[in-house]
Amino acid sequence: MLSNNTLSFTEMDRRLREMPDGPNGILNSPPLFRVANVVGVVACVVVLMPIVLAKIIPAAPWMLTMVQIGFAVMLLAWLPAFVRNCWVLFLTIWHWRKGLVEQLDHDRPEFEAILAWLCQQQESALIECKRMVALTQRQLLAKIGLLAGGLDRLGILPALAAAYLFLRNVGDILEMPAWQLLGAIFLILLWLIITMATLMRIRLQLYESLLTEALAMKSTGRDTPRARPRTRTGVRWA
Repeated sequence: MLSNNTLSFTEMDRRLREMPDGPNGILNSPPLFRVANVVGVVACVVVLMPIVLAKIIPAAPWMLTMVQIGFAVMLLAWLPAFVRNCWVLFLTIWHWRKGLVEQLDHDRPEFEAILAWLCQQQESALIECKRMVALTQRQLLAKIGLLAGGLDRLGILPALAAAYLFLRNVGDILEMPAWQLLGAIFLILLWLIITMATLMRIRLQLYESLLTEALAMKSTGRDTPRARPRTRTGVRWA
């Protein structure tokens, strides 16, 4: 079993996850909202099921009832989180300068502690880890290109387009044209792929940046930051 001082991506990720969020913690959804998001996803599936079944078997009144109940639950589950996210986004934009500098001041000692740990590792191990990150990024880009082409730059637009297709048929949802239904489902799946791939790329870029900085510090002989003992509230100076 690897010790906590052994270089591995598992250990690096553990140290990053243990970092306190700082001012950016306001962006994290509270536990209750996370549960509501899961309920909303389940309700969304409940809404889609009768719409798909209506293309296979004759439409029945229970299908419309199922759609209405599912949509109501989905709305009740997602609306509070949507309102909160809009308010948090407004506050983040309004106080962007203050939030940025506060987050940088918070993150600096945290990343110094991780860099101190990385600088204790052998240079050959750091180079090998950086090479592995670069290889994984190239493979990820190739997979994204295969699945989504250049559409990964569209962001949330596929999800908005899918919502538009459903809303324009809300008056007679069970009679929604098959090509529009398939198109909306494809756009939702595309948005999920784009979101997951983007999160993976952000994480890989963070690993690469830390490894690059640690290698630069070792190669130039700069003094490495001392690792500071951790407390529950973060990192304190020794």
